[in-house]
Amino acid sequence: MAVTEDIKARKHNLKLYPKYLMLGYDLLFYYGIRVMFLINVKGITDSQILLAATVYAISMIVMQVPATLLTSKIGYKNTAIAGNILNIIFGILLITFNGFGGLALVQFISGTAFALKYVSESNLLSSSIPQAPTYQRNEIFSRLDKKGFSRYCIFSAISTIIAGFLYNINPYIPIFLSLLCTIAATAISFNFNDIQEEESKESFKDYIKDLKKGYKFITKSKRLRALLIMTGAIWGIIVLLDSYQLTLLEDIGATSVQVGFIFAMFELTRGLFSNTALDFNKKFKNKSLTNILLTFATGFILAGIIAMTQLPFYTKLVVIVIILLIMGAANAIDQILAKKYVNNFASTKILPAIYSAKSICDNLFRTIVTLLGSAIVGIYNIDIAMIVMGIFILILTLGLTVYSKDKLGLKPEEYTQKDIYKR
Repeated sequence: MAVTEDIKARKHNLKLYPKYLMLGYDLLFYYGIRVMFLINVKGITDSQILLAATVYAISMIVMQVPATLLTSKIGYKNTAIAGNILNIIFGILLITFNGFGGLALVQFISGTAFALKYVSESNLLSSSIPQAPTYQRNEIFSRLDKKGFSRYCIFSAISTIIAGFLYNINPYIPIFLSLLCTIAATAISFNFNDIQEEESKESFKDYIKDLKKGYKFITKSKRLRALLIMTGAIWGIIVLLDSYQLTLLEDIGATSVQVGFIFAMFELTRGLFSNTALDFNKKFKNKSLTNILLTFATGFILAGIIAMTQLPFYTKLVVIVIILLIMGAANAIDQILAKKYVNNFASTKILPAIYSAKSICDNLFRTIVTLLGSAIVGIYNIDIAMIVMGIFILILTLGLTVYSKDKLGLKPEEYTQKDIYKR
């Protein structure tokens, strides 16, 4: 590829990526009503929903390495397309499935889809950024990722409000709209240029060697191991929160329309605070992720306590919503900082391995936390379950804080030679 054409291809990808992320980051319209849909329409229990979430997590773990290898065969662009097509199949099956077995199947398909998307999309963006010092590439990556995520949150807020109203008309209408958004994201993904295919001269055998080197580097890097463990724990908690908060709102008597507005506020909060992530990091540095974990621990405990009180419905609802919004802000900040920290180790040779390992770690924690959360909510009411899991998160935070002390939040230029992979 000529230099001019290469520059144009990169610029095209960088311009297109935020638009793609707006539609393809997650399942629009479905997010806010999924628990009500699964419980009231499909007859799935709270505990079964969390168990099915572990199927999703396990499928991501199992498919992570194959997905990473697939990128070497067909490129980041085509791998992202494959993931989006699987999401279309997921949307179709979501309409037709019945029983827990059916839910487990669609969750496996969705997990596989997002395994493909996860390993391809971030690498597609990273490979499209022009060659420059690590910290400069990191800033460009964070800015574009933040822009796309912020747009997604705004669109998600709008779609969630609409979904809440449409659910009352027909619960399947939001599912059809979610399917249409997925189709649109798939169409956009066809328009990317796969820079990796153009500039990579490696054979599949060489690619395997690079992956092995990447995984070996992860085992030796204390900073990277601490990062993957900390962000994995946060991700597991975020997934649990997604299920618990919907159950909690329904338990205190919130309607589908109210839930729609609440989750619209939640998404707008995420979009707003995603823009403050870098400022948050500058202020708290190595304590950034610890403070995020503490926010979740406190939020879970307080939300559970408030739900147990005899406060009037609207007073209880307002207080719980405020708590959820604070946790939503913490969620958004983590979404941006996790990728920013990963890219501190940015060598194009090992980024696929790092993202693969991160996804495995994320979903291991997701499996552990959701299995525990499922067992707890199967024994106790959701308010007590929130308190119990909040205490668990607090204990986890203390342990991880000790483990990751002085290992996180540094700028890449502050790392030693041992911290960053050099080929």
